[in-house]
Amino acid sequence: MNIKKLAVFALIAGSLAACAHTSDRKVSMRTVTVPQLSAYNWQLAEATDRQGQPLPGFAAGSSMTLNFSGPGLNISGGCNNIISSYQLNDQDMQIHVPVSTMKACTPDIMAQDTAVMAFMNGQKLHVGLLNAENNQNEQPLLLIENQDGEHLLWRGIPAAAAQYGQPTVVFWEISPQTQTCQTEQGAAQCLKVREISYNDQGVKVKTGVWRNFAGKIDGWQFNPQENQVLRLNVYEVKPADVTGTAADNQYVYKLDQIIERSVVTSPKRKYK
Repeated sequence: MNIKKLAVFALIAGSLAACAHTSDRKVSMRTVTVPQLSAYNWQLAEATDRQGQPLPGFAAGSSMTLNFSGPGLNISGGCNNIISSYQLNDQDMQIHVPVSTMKACTPDIMAQDTAVMAFMNGQKLHVGLLNAENNQNEQPLLLIENQDGEHLLWRGIPAAAAQYGQPTVVFWEISPQTQTCQTEQGAAQCLKVREISYNDQGVKVKTGVWRNFAGKIDGWQFNPQENQVLRLNVYEVKPADVTGTAADNQYVYKLDQIIERSVVTSPKRKYK
């Protein structure tokens, strides 16, 4: 047998293996329900084509997250927030044409936005759970396949609302400066935050006083080069679930959206 024939056989074998892998996944898929979709924050774990190769545009270690709420879905963690509506029928999901915010980021992050919008754009998708033999699985896997045989695999993390109830929405301005503060663990660098109030028309009507914040904001990273205003979902934790006694430990803070951001160019401000 010559080298050319060996190469052809190897290619066929590889393709068959990839098809078998895809078929095994599809056979093991279980129907997902709307309440199950809404109960988790779905974090992207894998993006592959029909041969099992990585899809272009999706970076390794992506922080892209898919959330469902009622008839709508939201994708965050890239450059922009992407929203759409969907209809679920057994293992078929019809995605309506998604829309996106218009922020500019580095090319690699923006490429992820383009890739995920192209994957879902107005398509009928095949969806199901891979490892949800029962409803007690804390991290189910959601497989979404488009009409080109491409796959996005998402790992489910229990949504905060399912754990703590509905959140309170607040708007915080985050200073690019931090402040040394005292915590139960000793001295630390605290964020400088102040609450912003808006009227129904989205006009800023009140600005609070600066204060130190020693807690954590899930889904957000501090950037000393930017002044930002965040929309946060704040969840109150029952006392039995709280570790420690500090006031900030009684709440869970999760980023909903960065609604304002500006690069710091002026000298550092002094806080009174």
